[in-house]
Amino acid sequence: MKRPIGIVGLGPMGKNIARNLLNADFLVYGYDIRSERRHDLESCGGISLSSAAEIADSIDLLITSLPNSSALDLVINDVLKNPRPDLVIVETSTLTVDQKLRAAKRLRDDGISLLDCPISGTPLMLANMAASIYVSGKEELYTKNHSVFDGFTATSFFVGPVGNGTRMKLLANYLVHVHTTAAAECMVMGQKAGLSPDLIYQALKPGAGGSKMFEVRGAMMAKSDYREGGGTMFDIFEKDSAIITDFAKTVDAPIDLYTVAKTKLNSAIELGLGHLDTSAVCNAIETAAGINRKIKNHSP
Repeated sequence: MKRPIGIVGLGPMGKNIARNLLNADFLVYGYDIRSERRHDLESCGGISLSSAAEIADSIDLLITSLPNSSALDLVINDVLKNPRPDLVIVETSTLTVDQKLRAAKRLRDDGISLLDCPISGTPLMLANMAASIYVSGKEELYTKNHSVFDGFTATSFFVGPVGNGTRMKLLANYLVHVHTTAAAECMVMGQKAGLSPDLIYQALKPGAGGSKMFEVRGAMMAKSDYREGGGTMFDIFEKDSAIITDFAKTVDAPIDLYTVAKTKLNSAIELGLGHLDTSAVCNAIETAAGINRKIKNHSP
């Protein structure tokens, strides 16, 4: 018998979690406020329900993939209308540590367990089963549900109590933003030296200077193709960068490199590229360097 899993939030990440779990032979119930996303789940073999509360009545593990803490509060309000003490919520959104801790306390007061489990990877990486997940909370719940994490990610790591998952994700996102910007500057420097973008990408990807972001986003940079949906949009970057900056202040850590990368990424937004993947920072740096390379499939 297939194990039922619930998912609330069927956006770029949530829809891929659902598809991966369906491919892993789980029964998936899902909900999203947007009807087209619910229809997309049904077309993939999932079951669309009308609310988070209805899903929580049907399963013992609920995954949330949400844009902000307000959305998480609404889901918790819905679930707590008829709380089930055996319910486990796997919260995968990128929020602040305090927001995750407050959510865990609200649920714990009604006997519900929350695992703080941010995902490291772009939507495309998740779709290709190449993303990682940082699990924090009760270790026995991680062990009990290990097959679920294996069903939608390539690797899972237990990192300690609730909050540590988010702390680890903020470190990962720091590297993502810095490595994306470094890849873009490298691509521009190579072009200024007379090398073709595709040659730069193919030659550097397997070498010592390669990185996961160079592999994933360097491909977009080489093609000058930053289409929406390919990875992480700038609105998500703006949210995440604010969280990282505040986190660094809280722990009194230097983030000089990150501050420079954030400025470069923001320059792409100022050029009207905010609807594209963050790899479009390459175009902003090209423009500043006097390189005029047309963006493919660009519709501002």
